[in-house]
Amino acid sequence: MKKFSISTKYLIDFNLVVGLFGSSCGSEKKSEESQSRISKPGAYAGYSEVVYAADYHISSQYIEMRDGVKLAVDIYRHKDKSTGAVTEKPLLVLWMHTPYNRLYNGYNSEKLTVNCYAGTVSELIKYGYVVATVDFRGLDASYGHNEAFNRGEWGEPAAYDAYDVTEWLALQPWSYGNIGMWGCSATGDSQMQVPTTAPPHLKAMFPMSFDFDTYAFRVPRGIGNLSRWPNPDDGLTHQQRRDNWAATVDGDEDSTLLKEAIKEHKGTAESAGYIPFCDGYSNELTNDVFKQWWVKSSPSTYLDEINQSGVGMYMAVNWDEGYTKHGAYFAFNNITTPSKIIMGLGGHCDWLVAEELTGFDIVTEELRFFDYWLKGIDNGIMEENPVYYYTYNAPRKKEWQLSKTWPLVEMLRVKYYLGKGALCKTHPVDEGLNVKKVSYDFSTGADGAGELIYETAPSEKDIQLTGHPEIKLWVSFSATDGDFVATIQDVAPDCRVSSYYTQGQLRASIRKQSELPYNNLDLPWHSGLESDVEHLVHGKPTLLEFPILSISMIFKVRHKIQLVISFAGRGTPKVEPAPEVSIYRDSDKPSYLVLPIIE
Repeated sequence: MKKFSISTKYLIDFNLVVGLFGSSCGSEKKSEESQSRISKPGAYAGYSEVVYAADYHISSQYIEMRDGVKLAVDIYRHKDKSTGAVTEKPLLVLWMHTPYNRLYNGYNSEKLTVNCYAGTVSELIKYGYVVATVDFRGLDASYGHNEAFNRGEWGEPAAYDAYDVTEWLALQPWSYGNIGMWGCSATGDSQMQVPTTAPPHLKAMFPMSFDFDTYAFRVPRGIGNLSRWPNPDDGLTHQQRRDNWAATVDGDEDSTLLKEAIKEHKGTAESAGYIPFCDGYSNELTNDVFKQWWVKSSPSTYLDEINQSGVGMYMAVNWDEGYTKHGAYFAFNNITTPSKIIMGLGGHCDWLVAEELTGFDIVTEELRFFDYWLKGIDNGIMEENPVYYYTYNAPRKKEWQLSKTWPLVEMLRVKYYLGKGALCKTHPVDEGLNVKKVSYDFSTGADGAGELIYETAPSEKDIQLTGHPEIKLWVSFSATDGDFVATIQDVAPDCRVSSYYTQGQLRASIRKQSELPYNNLDLPWHSGLESDVEHLVHGKPTLLEFPILSISMIFKVRHKIQLVISFAGRGTPKVEPAPEVSIYRDSDKPSYLVLPIIE
């Protein structure tokens, strides 16, 4: 197992403390301490103790960036347990770069962001961490112009904001100099931008539910949302709502500075708009640097810079979220800095369900990780297997497992051929065809309509599916383009369908596969380039291959694996008259599902 280089600045201080309070106890005391220590996923004791009061002091101010623009920051610092006074001792700093209001968790909310956001690091303050939250340039109380709301950090001049904030935090008298970051979704994405500029004091990050290839997330396999973000029901624009709820900094009681900042927010775009192709240009953005948006805002574009940064990363994602779980797997397999990944059971940024159902606390993992990277505590977190994942329906106390790799080395890719309403392991030997008319009726709330369903026979034993499924379909279509959505579900003996499922999709005209720009785990990869578009020919059999989002679940004995194929989603352009689709399932044109099975 390779060793990783970390800053020794805090390590020296930590060892000194251990020496002062433990040297007189002798080897017997050290042996007792080592036996009482525990450090493994979800469990941590004997390494990091509560040294400060549970409450904290909040201060706020502006930080000036290299181009003179000022960003608003909140700083959460420790209070002495006995006196209640703010401690002046230099400590480690964790910060979040957010487009969602640095202070309050949502519009008209008085709940603090640090107490509500996934991985509530306010719980780490008592262990000797300073916490900071910063409003994005051009949003909330920060000055300047933001080009594209929650991804504006990817282009100049905002590209060096996080660098400047990191280095400012490192130089403060209450900072020891080692800096970490945390956050989920947009604030997971904002972390991924920071190592592209390599601030020297950034040592570790804990990004959750973030993008790796932004096009693959926003327009997965060519299917995206055609509409703009709707304005809120209160008649205000999104920008107006943010401005109204922005939090002033200390000393700005009459909001003079806040009003100045808001004047500079004019022209912020809520998104880059609908850009159907990976190499397409945005018509919503004003800065030419941003125009080729999917390329500009993807961490995969900057792999060399990220890999040269040396920043330690702990990536987190949940099975029960949509394409927001797409990025972490590919980042883990392409980023060469010391990295770990955890896959939980909740929804998007929801780690509370893991604690409620299994006792696993993501904050414990943050503490273990940052103690190692920022404090220099040798707690073994980077020596254990780097992959930790949850499996739905696993036996009690075996739901969580460690692995050396993702995907798992023991995974077998098993083909299930489409038959007459069935999924079978045997290759078809005769002719077979299913015909369906596309339906755009979403009155039931389902994302797909006009479905074809295929099922296995009831299983004679438990079947574990862990990894990335994929599907290969031979189709013909009566229109020049169409959307194909494949959903894998668990059907119980009483015909109830489990809430756990996974899904993949493809717009047929984007089907051309291309040379991989990064490690895509040997899954079908579609460039999304406009030059690679191939329209369907009426009645001509055409092969479509696309991946299905990853999952880890056990289909229990007597349960059935169900494949549902639908031909329209909410982002599908409506065609009149509704086209007809054919799925081939014969010996020459076999359609099949590939499942990652763990024996």
